[in-house]
Amino acid sequence: MKKLILLFGIFPLLVIGQSFSKEKQSFDSLFKKLDNTGKWGLNDRLGTINYITNEKVKSSLKFVEKGVSVSLSFKITEDSLATNKFNSDKLSSYSHETNELNFKGYNWVTDNFSISYHGHTHSHIDALNHLSHNGFYYNQQKSPNELGIENFKNGIITKGILIDLPLLKEKEFIEAGYKITSQDIIDFENKFNIEIERGDILLIRTGRWKQKEITGEWNFLVKSTGLHYNVMQLLDKRKISVLGSDGTNDSNPPLIEEEGSPIHKLSIVAMGMPLLDNLNLEQLSKKAVLFSKWEFVVSVQPLKIDKGTGSPVNVIALF
Repeated sequence: MKKLILLFGIFPLLVIGQSFSKEKQSFDSLFKKLDNTGKWGLNDRLGTINYITNEKVKSSLKFVEKGVSVSLSFKITEDSLATNKFNSDKLSSYSHETNELNFKGYNWVTDNFSISYHGHTHSHIDALNHLSHNGFYYNQQKSPNELGIENFKNGIITKGILIDLPLLKEKEFIEAGYKITSQDIIDFENKFNIEIERGDILLIRTGRWKQKEITGEWNFLVKSTGLHYNVMQLLDKRKISVLGSDGTNDSNPPLIEEEGSPIHKLSIVAMGMPLLDNLNLEQLSKKAVLFSKWEFVVSVQPLKIDKGTGSPVNVIALF
């Protein structure tokens, strides 16, 4: 009888294991490897922002030489949405209305606006409560309430590095659907004599907006350039604080049948690393080439939204 029970106990596990693709099994192993649960204590709410020490902030200031600042975000307007929004993106929305108000003899102009910033259109930051894995959030939290964007209320200020893949490959843009590799990043470091270091914000330009300008609109959910999930091992080794790109950091079509957004899950849930999505890196690229500098200070100032899953954000680079 014991043997029979043992067989029935094992059989379901075998069936479940065989139902996963090899890519999914590889992803699950990587998730466990990159899991930062308890690394900064079980009450930690900052994740990889812990890599940005006071000394890191001070040492980053040496990269400011020109006094030139560049916005890495899009305007939030109806017009910009018309040019940036993809028909397949059902998450993003925006509305704005101005009103005139007579008060104390003055004619005031006020406004009301609403925004749903997650998705593939608005420049935004993802907080650590934006995603869960098997019912748990970063640091094995069972509820998203403690991991809101308000934990970054003091801002995120540190050295930033631009990995400009079109520049590396001498193209105007990287064709949508490409999977960025660790070797791509290392090749850029070697060619332009830079090094991704502990506490850095890593920004990856794929030329998404340049491709749209040249070839026109396409379904971003079907084809988009992003990181191969194995790249997260390199970023974990370098101990970066934040990852950002001109897309959503994930690629489409996905490599893993069971995981539609592996970069988001590895970053936010396993590593505790916030993401910057849908940045405008075109002007940053031009300034970097002009100054021959791919290292600069980055300032990220999310809104203090209690329990917010992120925030629309105007990211600033300072040369």
